[in-house]
Amino acid sequence: MKKNILYYTVIVIITLIIIIYMATTKFTTEYEKTIGSSEKLWNSSNYKTAIEINIPTGPKFFMVINEEEIMTNIFIENEEAIILANKDIEGKKLVPATESILDILLENNSLDKSLIEVINYNDNNIYNKCIDTINNKLTQNNKTIEIIKTKKSLNDKITEENLDVETEDDLLWLLYLRSTDLIEKSEDNNKEQTTIDQASAEVYANEIYQKLTTYMFNANVTNQTKDDTRMPIQYIPGNTSNTVYATSDSWYYIENSKIYAQINIETYKFCYNGSIENRKEGTCS
Repeated sequence: MKKNILYYTVIVIITLIIIIYMATTKFTTEYEKTIGSSEKLWNSSNYKTAIEINIPTGPKFFMVINEEEIMTNIFIENEEAIILANKDIEGKKLVPATESILDILLENNSLDKSLIEVINYNDNNIYNKCIDTINNKLTQNNKTIEIIKTKKSLNDKITEENLDVETEDDLLWLLYLRSTDLIEKSEDNNKEQTTIDQASAEVYANEIYQKLTTYMFNANVTNQTKDDTRMPIQYIPGNTSNTVYATSDSWYYIENSKIYAQINIETYKFCYNGSIENRKEGTCS
């Protein structure tokens, strides 16, 4: 009898693990479809090393490379680097990704400067491949530009830029959030004003809630306070064209892997008490 109970207990646990995995994968896949390549959720497991490129009075951006030498993320650091946002560079191997970046910079005359600083944050082999790719591309285009080679740690960047973070992981999250904020502000300039009805607002609010759920699973967050800045709700789009966002008075927190949120779309308000099913119209009491 005890063996049967143990057997069925193991089966239930395995089934629950499979269900959670499938749900997480589905949420992640659906979310990734709604955003550009430079706005995908940051995952610290993608980081092996980083290379930062700083062109005086030009683009400044931070490239993240993983163990497979794939450029997983490009963090935009100033408005001039917006030209690299959402160009499907992320996900390419280091060399073709770097070539794509150089092509865009050349097309936009961003390399008509006297020098370019290329900063190595960890791996010398990957860094040298990047430098070689830059040199080859500049030679092919008859560009004579001085390359300043620098090596730093992530802690050096925290100190030099006086950033309000304590750990390297916090720094990478901050760079991700700043990058998405710059991209969002750029997109705001091209948005068309549309009237949202209540039914549409409900769909948008549910979409934002689902993306919060994806974030919770991906980042393995069990508890998170309202004032945590890792994933601001105002940065999460509610539609596929990235034109609808929650208002500034929206909020959420995570408690025991459940999300409690006040999601306001224009004048419409929705309160979520731990799940989409437990949603009500109006403010949370």
